[in-house]
Amino acid sequence: MPALLAAGTGAVCLKRRSKGAVWLPVFLLFVLLGMGRAGDTKQKWEARERACMEMAGIFSELHGRVSAVEESEGKVQITLEENVVRPLAGGGEGRSFSMSRQIPCVLVSWKTDATEDMPDARDFKIGSNVTVRGKLELFARARNPGEFDSRSYYRGQGVDCRMYGEEAEISGGDVSPLPELLRQIREKANQNIMRSAAAEDAGIFSAAVLGDKKALDSEIRDLYQKNGIAHLLAISGLHLSIIGMGGYKLLRKAGLGYKGAGLAGAAFIFCYGAMTGGSPSVVRAVVMMSTGFLASYLGRTYDLLSALSLALLMLVWETPELLTQGGVQLSFGAVFAVGSVLPVIQDYLGKGRKILGALAVSAAIQLVTLPVILWDFFQFPVYGIFLNLLVIPLMGGVICSGIGTALLGGISYKVGALAAGTGHYILRFYEWLCHGTERLPYHTLVMGRPAAAAVILYYMVLLVVLIGMKRAAGKRDEAGKFRPIWLRTALFFSICVFLPCILLPRPVDGMEILFLDVGQGDGILLRSGRGAMLIDGGSTSEKKLGEYRLEPCLKSCGVSVIEYAFVSHGDLDHISGVRYLLESCEEIEIRNLLLPCQGREDDALLSLAELARERGTKVSFIEAGDSFNMEGIGVTCLYPGIPDLPADKNEESEVLKVDYGNCHILFTGDMSGEGELRLLSALSEKPGVLSEIQILKTAHHGSRFSSGETFLDALGVKWAVISYAEGNSYGHPHKEVLERLGDRSVKIYGTAERGAITMKTDGKMVRWKAFLD
Repeated sequence: MPALLAAGTGAVCLKRRSKGAVWLPVFLLFVLLGMGRAGDTKQKWEARERACMEMAGIFSELHGRVSAVEESEGKVQITLEENVVRPLAGGGEGRSFSMSRQIPCVLVSWKTDATEDMPDARDFKIGSNVTVRGKLELFARARNPGEFDSRSYYRGQGVDCRMYGEEAEISGGDVSPLPELLRQIREKANQNIMRSAAAEDAGIFSAAVLGDKKALDSEIRDLYQKNGIAHLLAISGLHLSIIGMGGYKLLRKAGLGYKGAGLAGAAFIFCYGAMTGGSPSVVRAVVMMSTGFLASYLGRTYDLLSALSLALLMLVWETPELLTQGGVQLSFGAVFAVGSVLPVIQDYLGKGRKILGALAVSAAIQLVTLPVILWDFFQFPVYGIFLNLLVIPLMGGVICSGIGTALLGGISYKVGALAAGTGHYILRFYEWLCHGTERLPYHTLVMGRPAAAAVILYYMVLLVVLIGMKRAAGKRDEAGKFRPIWLRTALFFSICVFLPCILLPRPVDGMEILFLDVGQGDGILLRSGRGAMLIDGGSTSEKKLGEYRLEPCLKSCGVSVIEYAFVSHGDLDHISGVRYLLESCEEIEIRNLLLPCQGREDDALLSLAELARERGTKVSFIEAGDSFNMEGIGVTCLYPGIPDLPADKNEESEVLKVDYGNCHILFTGDMSGEGELRLLSALSEKPGVLSEIQILKTAHHGSRFSSGETFLDALGVKWAVISYAEGNSYGHPHKEVLERLGDRSVKIYGTAERGAITMKTDGKMVRWKAFLD
């Protein structure tokens, strides 16, 4: 997808700006250069990653140059470049060093009240040299479908790894005057905003004007994201055009000519972009606007797609990994849509109609960026196209209020608050609109991450549609006649409605079971056709499991409805994520919550049941013999029954047998060896129920007190899945369990080593795939 976006931008630009067929060999040349550059960069990053892995977890001394400093909420974060890292073999003055590694960029952080050995953030200057001691850590990889990949993200930012600083000292170096001045201006402006603006507005002003999102309220960010207007919180071409063009016009009115105003405007916008942090969207906007100012200086015309291609080339030549980041794809995709797709739509619909023209702009952007939105966010805000028509024209008032607050807040609190007034009411209007649209039917469609083949087909069909529209408009010009405007409009918006159907999630063939990597806990998703079930969903090692792992995974699979959610028992490592879905995730519905019959006195389960009823979920306490069916999947509860008297909460665990064709799986929760023996006794008259089991979800994360020899001998297990966290304090999975499974030639899949485990079957054959493989 990133390659398609980049190639499409370059191809359209070359096609429009070159004569004859010369554009094709030039385009192919750039593709080859890009491939070579990407390969070279990949090798360098692999070497950098190896150096980080060698030093990870070792108490080391890091010596580097400061390139960025930030402080918020009691935490200091500095970025160090040109680093030399040496492990510390001893302590005190007699430290010895065995080896050193060069690591280009490291993110160092610490809490301001954590230690007295760390300087204050105000002591650090851009360009100064710093020595820090602590342990290097690799950024976390995504371990489940849909999960955010921190390592990939920071690689796109050029950052290798992180360190939690325990000691630090500033050791001279030449301070960079301009970057340090811009940083101080940003900090002062941010202080003025925080002091003068209302708390609910300050974070938005700071994000939209200064590119600082640390103070942004998480609820506001989620609200904007769900409604498709989160782009307003990032500095982009809209923000820079208001600021840069405003300054350019002021210079022109002051008497400067085109050349002088153009040079001054380019210098100003460059400094402003550097001050706001230089994110890829900012760099794109700065390069494009500077190109416009340069065109003004030279007396040449400005071509949007040429400027866009230049910005893309400059960014990805330095860091090709940026092409894989959703924010970069959306930023360039939106401008590409305006420069290439929008003119075709306008020619087809006819120009001069304001409302239709505004809709055409939003439609063009949505058509181009929809696959990117679904690929990265898995859901589509249905009313976002109309909401943007209302919010974008008013964003100028928010930016002007933010700038006024940043400038005037330094004079007095009251003057700054007065400047923030206009923006305050606009932002309240935004919230009112967002909350209003959330009450509309089908507000958000969870469509999942589309298949790569579907994305390619989508863009091919879109290209054919655009060619057809262009030819239709050309025939209209030649004949002087065209279809009525209502018919053209109806045809176009029909295309906008039906084209996304290519990206809709496809039914699951057979049965798919996804054993999520939830850390120390359990979470299993079963799917068949268009139906989904969940067995457990909790963790004690991942405090925000629901928000960062479970919800993204479900949405990436296109799951918006869970027909049955089974909770084996009431321990936190089995219910925390389920509770989050019921409490905080409005886009995913659980229709039936099925709890163990022996958990009627469990406070955790009773609280979960009450929360479920408030969401309209049907709650049932199930016992041995109860069965459920969905899309060919049969689930039978084998244990416990009403007569059973569990010794503790773990013994309350539901034991579920899942059948699909000739494939049979057993889920045992946290059942112990004693419970296994009671289960065998209860099923003694039905030996075939357990003997046909081929796949075992091992009990209690591989505890030595479960998966006993007698129990395993009663099963026909060929594969076992163990869900546990790497380095957990319990020592799971225990050596005894691994040996018992190994003695029976059972293939073991562990989530800690391999991430989420996927099992697929058609009822006859079984296929396995590990996410990290």
